[in-house]
Amino acid sequence: MSPRKLMFWLFACIFLVCALRAGLLTSADQYIYHLRNMHASTFAYRYDDFLPYLPIVAMFVLKLTGVKSRSNWKRMLVSTAFSYILMGTIVLTMKSLAGVLRPDGSDFLSFPSGHTATAFTAATLLYKEYGFKTPLAGIATFLPAVVTGFTRQLNNRHWLSDVLAGAIIGIMMVELAYFLTDRLLMKTGAQTCSKSYKHNGGYCLTIRPIMFFRPRQSIFLR
Repeated sequence: MSPRKLMFWLFACIFLVCALRAGLLTSADQYIYHLRNMHASTFAYRYDDFLPYLPIVAMFVLKLTGVKSRSNWKRMLVSTAFSYILMGTIVLTMKSLAGVLRPDGSDFLSFPSGHTATAFTAATLLYKEYGFKTPLAGIATFLPAVVTGFTRQLNNRHWLSDVLAGAIIGIMMVELAYFLTDRLLMKTGAQTCSKSYKHNGGYCLTIRPIMFFRPRQSIFLR
């Protein structure tokens, strides 16, 4: 994703999350809340505690078994670390600042949904690495995340707005993480290139290609 496109989507997501916190879907929140209490008031299943991690486990299992992914191990691990650090920081900060009461009245840490953000982070990581394999891969990778979002509402732990905000944050943080990883790895490559030719008294000029994933070309000047 280009820097300009990334900035556009970041601002769009910030706007959407702020709108959700401001009450954009309050009527829908209340409707689903009353619908749940009328038809599924006894629902209490905790599979949403482990379901968010299913995609990330699947990603590493596929990688370890030799299934070719889009990234090498280094890029995958750095991107994954950045994704969870960014997502966790944003979610925890917003929870403490937003102060939204949960539907069950247990605390004021409802917005956004951390479980949903975690699930969509894992699903987006899996999609980025293996979503190109088959047309149905997108549905398969995001199914656990969607089920997690629905279950958080059925368990009376989150409003619809919380779940949607969590999904937006999870997806966007992965995109930002891959962007930062690509920039970091490109910078590291440039520094390595310069050091390699220092003893010859030469200089290494690195030309950055338009696409992040192509190998960089170098021109060596004496």
